[in-house]
Amino acid sequence: MQKKIIALAVAAAFSAPAFADVTANGIVDAAIISATGAGQKSDMIAYSGGLSTSRLGVTATEGLDNGWTVIGAVEYGIDTQDNGSTLTARKKMLAVAGDFGTVATGYLQTTGYDMAVKFDPTAGSAVSPLQNVTKGGVFVMGTSAEGARGERAVAYISPKIADAFTVAVNYSTSLITALGGNNLGNLTGTADTKHTAFLASVNYDQGPLAVGGAYATVTAAGTEAAKEYMFGASYDLGMAKLSGTYQSRAWNGGDTDKAYSFSAVAPVGAGAVVASFAGTKMQTASTNGTSLTLAYLQNLSKTVTGYAAYSRASQDAGTNAYSVANGALVAGSLDAGGSSSLVAVGLRKKF
Repeated sequence: MQKKIIALAVAAAFSAPAFADVTANGIVDAAIISATGAGQKSDMIAYSGGLSTSRLGVTATEGLDNGWTVIGAVEYGIDTQDNGSTLTARKKMLAVAGDFGTVATGYLQTTGYDMAVKFDPTAGSAVSPLQNVTKGGVFVMGTSAEGARGERAVAYISPKIADAFTVAVNYSTSLITALGGNNLGNLTGTADTKHTAFLASVNYDQGPLAVGGAYATVTAAGTEAAKEYMFGASYDLGMAKLSGTYQSRAWNGGDTDKAYSFSAVAPVGAGAVVASFAGTKMQTASTNGTSLTLAYLQNLSKTVTGYAAYSRASQDAGTNAYSVANGALVAGSLDAGGSSSLVAVGLRKKF
């Protein structure tokens, strides 16, 4: 009898409960893009993710007797235009939610990612000017920046405070696997090569006004490598919603790199016109960039959106760090100081 009880306990611990609520979700986004860049041949290509990254996710939720909800979620980005089987992790999370808020761990989108999504209407797209100028390892916060997602992370998100404020705190115990992994070797005296990140934010939402502020710091090998502040705001005028962001990153207590954006979204019937502009002010001379986008989005149903967009990126003569499509053209040796542009026409289906 004792052996049977132990066997049942082990089975319960290592098997999935049949009574969990499991849902699948995703986005399939396809576009035809015509791109050109200084020093490169113009080209047209079928592209996955013009407006949103194509993705596939599964979420399992279960309510506990004490009122808490346990949530398990995985989400992977996919390329719908090739025959590859590579999946790019976007989120792998286990969370507990209740009146106290939400506590989560896993591979998580950080509050730095959430800030950019909240105040950049083109966030997560191939035509986001803010992503064009913040992609890579220069900035911590943003949808394509170094701290957009955190590995081996823990997070807390508060419930709504006074019906207006929300607080979030994130800590990545190992931000970049390739630069040290979880670094458990430190327990035996191995040199510390681990990168960690701490992020915290406060958001205010009341009526047509939303304001947010976030702070992030990255530590490399036990030493603070950089810290960054990001602020965002939006106001819905009815005829248009205006939004903007500003962020400043200091390197080792020295000079700072800055990025900013301004956007407007104006409803037109069942669709909307979007205009967005972003730029940088870098500590190194002649390394600044700017980008702009004009787009039209048409809601064809609750889950289908058609879109057309024009995007352009320009830069100082001393750099080729910026291009359209989140920097995709730079790898092809865009001329220093050269501009790039693209026109995209596509369709997005959510499910």
